[in-house]
Amino acid sequence: MDYSRVFAACAACMIATGAQAQDADWTGLYGGVQLDMATVDLSIPNGGATTNDGNGLMYGLNGGYRRDLGQVVLGAAATLTFGNFDTPPVGGGSDASSFGSLATVGVEVGYDLGEVLVYGELGHTWATRTDAGNTRRFDGGLQYGIGADFMLNDQIMIGGGVSRTELDSFGGSDASITTFGARAAYRF
Repeated sequence: MDYSRVFAACAACMIATGAQAQDADWTGLYGGVQLDMATVDLSIPNGGATTNDGNGLMYGLNGGYRRDLGQVVLGAAATLTFGNFDTPPVGGGSDASSFGSLATVGVEVGYDLGEVLVYGELGHTWATRTDAGNTRRFDGGLQYGIGADFMLNDQIMIGGGVSRTELDSFGGSDASITTFGARAAYRF
């Protein structure tokens, strides 16, 4: 399933609805929960084999701060998600592994459409991966994505987004993690 097309269609609907919405102030702290579907692509560097079978459900926490400057909204955000989904061996080997957590910090730039905020994000993600020998590995890499939030009232917002993380030479393999999910947060 092409998650980016599904998200683009949802964002277009929210934008059309948001254009008629009343002004909303996105300034402030927020914190909440999220649920993501994650897909991992592993490949051996230098043109090695690729496997696209690693996927699973992740759940976690999100939080951040946003400053509404009128039509532009700037923010800083952090997420911590957990899950345990297996990735098959790369190139037919015997070294299956599993991913367990993703922690991300980054910045956001958004466009204020009233009760809808459409934004892009750029950050850094740290991931944990456990190999077949039960050795836990940690690596970090670039994360980027797009999202949209909808303000239900002054305190509660819901939203969704899609993001991608690039991890180079993670335990001998390059990993690309794509997440697509939904979240709810309380605004302070």
